[in-house]
This record gives sequence, C-alpha cells and structure tokens, in this order.
Amino acid sequence: MENHVILKRLTKLFFLLFISFVSCKEINNEVRKDDSNSTTINYSELKFESIYEVKYYSSIEQWINYFELNEFIEQLNSNDYSSLIDNKKFLLRFFKGIKFSIPDEINKPEIKSRLTVIETDFMRFESMLSNYEIDNEIKIKMVKKINNSFSNLNFQIDKLLEKQEINLD
Repeated sequence: MENHVILKRLTKLFFLLFISFVSCKEINNEVRKDDSNSTTINYSELKFESIYEVKYYSSIEQWINYFELNEFIEQLNSNDYSSLIDNKKFLLRFFKGIKFSIPDEINKPEIKSRLTVIETDFMRFESMLSNYEIDNEIKIKMVKKINNSFSNLNFQIDKLLEKQEINLD
C-alpha cells in the first residue's frame, strides 16, 4: 500500500514538472521575438515624465537609503540596468533596509505601502532583465512605471509632512 502512495506522488510530481517545463518553454518562446527590425533607443533623448521631487527635503536628508533608491532610479533613467540584473538578493536586502530605516516622522503605513509598490516594480523588472531578452519598449514602460511609483512615494512624503506642519500650527 505504501509503495502505491509513493508511486502516485511521483506520478503527480513528474506530471507537474512536465507541465511547468512546457509552460516555461511556451513563455520563453513568446518572449524571445525577432529583434531584427528593432531600433536602438537613445535614452538621453527620451522624455520620461518628470519625477515629483520632495519639497520638505530637510525632513528626509538623513535617510541615506532613500537617496540610494533615488540613485538606482537615475541609473535606470540613463539606461544602466547593471544594478538590477541577477541582483535579487541585494534588492530584497535593500528594500528591507529602506523600510527599516524610514524616519520616525514619516514612518506610516502609506509610506511603507508606496515602498512596497516600488519594491514590487524593481523585483519584477529585475526578473524580466535577468531571465528574458526583453525589447526596449518594455524596458521603457517598466522604467516609467518605477518613476511613477517613486513620484507617488515623494508626493506621499510631502503630504504627510505638510499635514504634520499644519497640525503644529
């Protein structure tokens, strides 16, 4: 009886492995398209939506991880993806550190949720860059998405600090 159970489990395992292999192969074939007619994009000529800048800068000037995040985003905007490719463990540690080091005056759920969105965007982009050949349009779309998420974080920081300033008055 015990051999029968083990045989059933092995059969299920092999079936799942086969399905996942076939699925991955299909995804891989879809992602690897013919790039023969693609053009090289000059990122310096692209006009990314401007990133909303924090107005209450003095309140976050000691938040080193925030400025590291800003540098990562500037790298992406200049077509430098070296900090992302095959760097999942570093990104996980970085975003854990940035969430841990949020200054007390803005350490609120709204800030943590914006950081989680940025982390998700970064992790998704890292996975795409590390596992597939993606075309420039997808890269641009992801960089714009990350810029938008970072702008939302900056806007939320300003709104929290502005609200605290109003409450003090």
